[in-house]
Amino acid sequence: MVRMRVCRIRKGFTILEEAIVIGVIAILAIPVVFLLKQTIRVQVYQESALKGQYYANLIMQDFERKIRCAKPGTIVIDSATSYYRVTFTYPKSDSNGNYVYDVTYNYELDNPGTDNSLFYRWDSTGTKTLFPQGIEPGLIEDFELPSYNIDATAPPPYYVVVKITTSKGLVLQKTIYLVNY
Repeated sequence: MVRMRVCRIRKGFTILEEAIVIGVIAILAIPVVFLLKQTIRVQVYQESALKGQYYANLIMQDFERKIRCAKPGTIVIDSATSYYRVTFTYPKSDSNGNYVYDVTYNYELDNPGTDNSLFYRWDSTGTKTLFPQGIEPGLIEDFELPSYNIDATAPPPYYVVVKITTSKGLVLQKTIYLVNY
C-alpha cells in the first residue's frame, strides 16, 4: 500500500513572525521620528530667527530714514536701567519739499535684555505704540547707539552708530551719517 503524504497549506503568519516584523519596523521608525523632531525644531528656530531679523530691519530702516535728517542739537540719548530711548526732532515737509513743522520722534526699548523687552515708537502728535506692529515681546533684545558724534560744535562728520540685537543673537549694526548737522 502506498502512503500518501498530506501537506497542509499554511495560511497567514505565525505570531513569532509578526513579532519580528513589528520589531524591525519599530527599530527603523525610531530614527525617523527623531529626525522629524529635529527637523521641526530647526524650522521653528529658523522661523523665529527670521522674524527677529525682519523686525530688526524694519526698525533700522525707519530709524535711519528719520534720524538722518534730524535737526542739529536735538538728538537726546537716554539710557536708564529699565529702558533705552533716543529722542530727536525731525523737520516735516510737504510733497513739494517745503518745511511745514517739526516733529519730535521717540524710539524706545523697554526692559532691554529680558524676555519682556518691547520696542516702541511715537512722535509728538501721537501716543506711544508698539513698533513695528505685531512685534512679539522679547524679540528685540537690545537697541543702543554705542558711538556717535552729535555735538554740533564738534568737527564733522556727524553720525550715529545704531546697534540692534535680536533674541537669537543676530546683531544688526549700521553707521548713519546725519545730513542736517
